[in-house]
Amino acid sequence: MQTIIKDFRAQYYEAPMPVQGLRQYHLSEQEIAGLWGTETCHPPHFNIPRHAHDLASFYIVLEGSLTEFYDRNQRDLRTCSVVFTPPGEIHRNAFHNAGGRCFLVELTPHWTDRLAASDIKLENYLDTTNIDLTLLATKLYKEFRYVDKVSALSVEGLALEILAAFSRQSESAPEGYLQGWLRNAKDLLHDRFSETITLDEIAEQVGVHPVHLARAFRRRYCCSLGEYQRRLRVEHASRQLVTTRCSLADIALAAGFADQAHFTRVFKKRTGLTPAKFRATFALS
Repeated sequence: MQTIIKDFRAQYYEAPMPVQGLRQYHLSEQEIAGLWGTETCHPPHFNIPRHAHDLASFYIVLEGSLTEFYDRNQRDLRTCSVVFTPPGEIHRNAFHNAGGRCFLVELTPHWTDRLAASDIKLENYLDTTNIDLTLLATKLYKEFRYVDKVSALSVEGLALEILAAFSRQSESAPEGYLQGWLRNAKDLLHDRFSETITLDEIAEQVGVHPVHLARAFRRRYCCSLGEYQRRLRVEHASRQLVTTRCSLADIALAAGFADQAHFTRVFKKRTGLTPAKFRATFALS
């Protein structure tokens, strides 16, 4: 028979330590515009026991990395990952070697009623490293840190944009329905995003004709393989910009760009900011 401990808008199952002890890892908490914002920091190899949140929530990984376990599934999350969790979803968190710092936002019933009235349904777990969502979540985090007279209005607008983006993602075909070779093509791009790789090479490795691969990939992801690889490079570079002090030249080369000038052109086209301006605006330290 499982033990259920109620604490802090969540239920913990078979907690190996007093749940009250988990509160010591909360750096700050406050409510703005009907949203509960909580910044947490956990040490290396820390485990949060199986639990479920009472409220729908999303969070951004500010530093470090972790794995979330859901029944038979698991998700590996890293700095700048943004995650949506529906209420009642039982999971546990295991932080990696460097521990982790996260910013969690929980939606009060006012917000869930508001979404329902707009026929927006967010019922499934979602996670992404999409640069647009990362920027929005980072802006939201900073609004909670530096509160002024217009913070409520800004927080409300940013939260709506984040939830709209998650809603669009949830309407896409689930990854589980992808044909195996198409999933393999996507995984290959993620593994080798910084390398020069051709369409013919990818098609040969996944066992389909290049034309068929190109058409199917664009139909599923609304972009070409080259555009998808470029997006992965920008997302990787953005994480390096906000979490490290590496030079722009080193970040450019590690992400697969020809040089710093090429990096700057592509990055500004994608984000609207130069890498230097992006780092100055969104650095998490």
